[in-house]
Amino acid sequence: MKIISKNKIAYHDYSFEKDYEVGIILKWHEVKSIKSWQVNLKDSVIRIQNRELRIKNMDVPLYKMTSPNLVPWYNPKWDRKLLITKRELAKISALTDKTWNVVIPLEIYINNKWLIKLKIWVWKLMKKVEKKQILKEKDIKKQMDREMKAY
Repeated sequence: MKIISKNKIAYHDYSFEKDYEVGIILKWHEVKSIKSWQVNLKDSVIRIQNRELRIKNMDVPLYKMTSPNLVPWYNPKWDRKLLITKRELAKISALTDKTWNVVIPLEIYINNKWLIKLKIWVWKLMKKVEKKQILKEKDIKKQMDREMKAY
């Protein structure tokens, strides 16, 4: 498994609930672009529309060897359909019906069969108090590590 891109901001703003592995429908130039590490998951979010999952704002720029004249209609941030079973989709929609739950893409990677997969997690939005508590705990741990190292 070769991880291509991670959504690092997701760890800071959300707390983990459940994870899923999904496929993604891509055009040929998008596949080449992703395999050459040109993808950004930073502002992307996943929505359920018409009984299917769609990823929005995943930035996949045009492959550098592709002529813009071949694909003049291309938009790097358009919605892409995700492939998931109906049972898992029902579970995700049940989890997102609860308040504060969001589906966020965590990472995009190439599996052992050279297929591009997307790991999505159902997250619960953290409140400011929880974020402050986590940062405080990290700060205390760093300080303890420094003192142990100096000792």
